Amino acid sequence: MRQPLHLVFLLCCLGQLAAGQATADAKLSIDQRVFTASKVYSQLQLYFSSSKGSSDPSLDTSYKNYLRAVLATEDRRQFDLATMEFVAQLHNGHTFFWDAWLNKNDQQPPGFYAALLDGKWVVQTSLLDNLKSGDVIASIDKTPIDSFFQQQQRYIAASSTAAQRHNLFLYPYLFPEQFTLTLEDGRKVAINRSLAKEPETKTDGRWLKPGQTAYIRIPSFFYPILEDAAFNYVNQFRAAKVLVIDLRNNPGGLQPMRLLKALMDRPYRGWKDSTAMHIGVLHSFEGGPQAEDSKGGVPDYFKGYSDALAALSNAQLMLGGGTVSSSQPIFHGRLIILIDGGCISACEDLVEPFKDNGRATLVGEATQGSAGVPYTYDFHNGMSLKISVKREYFPDGSEFEGVGIKPDIEVHPTIDDFRNGRDPVLEKALELAAKP
Repeated sequence: MRQPLHLVFLLCCLGQLAAGQATADAKLSIDQRVFTASKVYSQLQLYFSSSKGSSDPSLDTSYKNYLRAVLATEDRRQFDLATMEFVAQLHNGHTFFWDAWLNKNDQQPPGFYAALLDGKWVVQTSLLDNLKSGDVIASIDKTPIDSFFQQQQRYIAASSTAAQRHNLFLYPYLFPEQFTLTLEDGRKVAINRSLAKEPETKTDGRWLKPGQTAYIRIPSFFYPILEDAAFNYVNQFRAAKVLVIDLRNNPGGLQPMRLLKALMDRPYRGWKDSTAMHIGVLHSFEGGPQAEDSKGGVPDYFKGYSDALAALSNAQLMLGGGTVSSSQPIFHGRLIILIDGGCISACEDLVEPFKDNGRATLVGEATQGSAGVPYTYDFHNGMSLKISVKREYFPDGSEFEGVGIKPDIEVHPTIDDFRNGRDPVLEKALELAAKP
């Protein structure tokens, strides 16, 4: 089976996210903690865009708990985790806190990736000799794997519980530097993150059936060279009758507009976006009427005015959703796109137009449902806060966040597929490609 490059996800992200220089100080003064915590809270209130609007009362309660936690310790790692937990309560994959200091000191990958499959945590990718694809994890250091996930879930910023499960093994700092896996068959595997290898990341292309069906696998869009290579492969395979684009486990990055234009041969609709509006006078009516008549009641004229403005206090500005014309496509043949829950962000930006207008047949599993270009607040000490300033919807206005893009043809790999090196998603694509 094709080896998904899950382990690259955070390594790529960190190169994009880390701001400023990581300091060597593992302790934070009370001034640093209070300032950072209050700034995180205020920035979320100002910029975060959600279906509830900009003033979710539950955020206040969460902040009080968060503030108590960070005041109780000067340890930087504990501060980072508390902040990640606070931000993760917004349940948005593009809203999260990061600290380059934590990256520098505790970011070594475990050397494998596992995810929930058929109710079991299954190793899907491994660079370790004593751990294979298809191995089932029963526990981590004697803690049942389900319990371990429940303990760590609160730190994982994602738009759904399914996404949190998918991303668990992409957060190395949630694991000890050394730990022991107990597998379902009773074997024990010692993991030392400091010794883990890093996989190679590159775009691949080849003929699956010369002159007929070609295949391009794109691991991410974090580096322009990866999209450039995909574009060159599209040029190389422009005469193919069928082109298979493999976007499974592609965590996004930069929007691949050049690739989109090369493959799109017809008009398509873009996302609909909403972003929070902040107009001071509107918020002044949240507490109730601001005028009384001679009898102590609310004048009718003012009540209508007050109700109208109060209804707008959490207003969202809607944007986008228009039709975009195609522009000089390179490939005009049949297109099949392979997707799964690891396709996130810019990967979903690429997939959505092909789903909306039927240009491609989507095969596999639903994407993760998290996209949007976040606003960044840089603390200039290695810490940064990313905030999703817009909420995306499908062109018809239906929910996308936490839902994802569904395939036209669902194919779910099994544990036996991983054990036997089979790729049923690609096999289905080849079956479709062989049909007239």
